[in-house]
Amino acid sequence: MIRKPKKRSDRFRKHNYMNDTMSVSRAQSSGSQVVFISLFSVVVVALGLAWILFGFSHTQIIYAVVGIIVFAISFFSMRAGLILMALAMLFSPEFSVGSIGIRDVTIRLEDVLIPVLGLAWLLQVTLRRQFAFFASTPINGLIGALLILSVFSTAYGFLTGWVQLINGFFYVFKTFEYFVIFFLVINCTNDEKQVEIFLWIILLTACFVGFYTLSQVPTVEIFTTHRISAPFETTPEPATIGGYMAFLLLIILNLWLYEQKMWLKWIHGGLFGILFVPLLYTLNRTSYMAFLAGIIFTAVISRKRIFIYIVIGLTLTAPFWAPASVKERIAFTWEDSKNPGRTMGVDYSSQERFYAYRRMWSTGKRSPIIGLGVTSWQTPDSQWARTIHEIGIVGLWLWFWIFFRLFRTSFWLFRHLATGRLKGMTLGYMAALLGIIIHGNGAITLYVVRIMEPFWFMTGIVVSLYMIKVREAKRLA
Repeated sequence: MIRKPKKRSDRFRKHNYMNDTMSVSRAQSSGSQVVFISLFSVVVVALGLAWILFGFSHTQIIYAVVGIIVFAISFFSMRAGLILMALAMLFSPEFSVGSIGIRDVTIRLEDVLIPVLGLAWLLQVTLRRQFAFFASTPINGLIGALLILSVFSTAYGFLTGWVQLINGFFYVFKTFEYFVIFFLVINCTNDEKQVEIFLWIILLTACFVGFYTLSQVPTVEIFTTHRISAPFETTPEPATIGGYMAFLLLIILNLWLYEQKMWLKWIHGGLFGILFVPLLYTLNRTSYMAFLAGIIFTAVISRKRIFIYIVIGLTLTAPFWAPASVKERIAFTWEDSKNPGRTMGVDYSSQERFYAYRRMWSTGKRSPIIGLGVTSWQTPDSQWARTIHEIGIVGLWLWFWIFFRLFRTSFWLFRHLATGRLKGMTLGYMAALLGIIIHGNGAITLYVVRIMEPFWFMTGIVVSLYMIKVREAKRLA
């Protein structure tokens, strides 16, 4: 059968259609650039006027300039902006912008970067007319419900005199920022290659932190202010840096367990050692417990006999290889129980973790369902006792349901992935998730920026991989 040649008019129509499509694309791109340049110019001029009229400090101007630069980078490459933010999570300085009562209000660099990234992302999707702002994930509804409850409870607490509005707003906004990190990572991760890139950025940041804290080990003294601390901290916060290290160590350990390439195994093993030594010298028992819980979980789920034997051997021989200061800190748990006022057979600090629930209930029982508002009770001893007081039993249930959904998602991914680095990352994330829950019994973990920001970044990576694998399974079905 002889095919008839296409009519000249058909060829012209197709050619004109292609030209029109390319013209529209170029017009949209040109329009986006014009809008961006216009907004950029307005911000720069406004910044200059603010400097002149309101006398902003040099530090504040530097932060603003950094924010503008990151906004420009993120507008054209959101992934590059996320990489910059990941590197800044543990290495961001802070400055005071005022005070609320007797508390100073401080802002870190990432407090500028996260809103900037969010605005750049919104501008991108608006100009490109891609109005699906939030990718569908297993925890979207729970996140929305948690934020609504937090706002409602805080408003109720303000009206009943339990919450200072600005104080509560800052904490709610901080939680909102964590979820922004999660959704930004989700929306910028479309394949396994990007998952690998973000994972290596997290590990690179951990390596820098490891070397920074390793240099502090020789100066550590028990029961003094000479403790391991994160960069730019004015006073040491062992629970902060310890929680971060426990979280990352559990992921790195599982990467080492499942890595197939020997040279990468050596890299993961070396990175584990760089972080493990400073973790010991944080002398923070809450972080020890979080790490130990994750180790036990890994041993049970992985079923790798050699690893189980290593864990048992190291545990039994710990009195011989553990540093003297570590053994002294752990032994203090029972030695201090001999002093007056210790009624539970443990030291005062450990005892307070249990009594926090009793102290919380004395006022929290006035509104046990939805709580008395964020910042209505500011204890540093227990995240979960504080959560019940602030957003009630419903809020605690929402948090644990989020964690359950994340665990179930990760477990599905672990079962369906072939043996390799990503399978190890998934199991490590589950172990680290358990560690986060345990850590919340001895610290206000959900409000610790340097733990929660890496946690939600890592959560975005794992959930992105889950969504990629689900799409692949649907295509093959």
